[in-house]
Amino acid sequence: MTRMNMPPVLSVDIEDTMDIMIARDTARRAAGLLGFSTSCKAQLAAAVAALAEVILKAGAEGTIHMNGVRNGSKIGLQISCEAGWLHAMSSHAVEEMHGKLSKMVDEVEVVDQNPPTVSLVFWLLPPRQVKE
Repeated sequence: MTRMNMPPVLSVDIEDTMDIMIARDTARRAAGLLGFSTSCKAQLAAAVAALAEVILKAGAEGTIHMNGVRNGSKIGLQISCEAGWLHAMSSHAVEEMHGKLSKMVDEVEVVDQNPPTVSLVFWLLPPRQVKE
């Protein structure tokens, strides 16, 4: 089954270190809108902050997009950004980024298009949901 994007759709421009805090807060808000628990909101915020840091360390600017995603009955949060800055990174640095992010989210994908895109997905599984 293929993924289908759904709300929320939030974006944060990453231009300087202050934007890391904004991205972190925006990720918490997006995760909250989808029903993630407090600890999962913090985990997603950390993943978005890590991605923003990578962008800035590469000497680049970019926009991080956050939207809901559906795959069959599963829903989750997808975080993505164009990553032309990947070309300037060593293969070791890219592997390090992938390894770090894959410990925080369920899926990390680098889509090799022009420009490349980094996509992260964190699925809203029952233990990750807000308890009613």
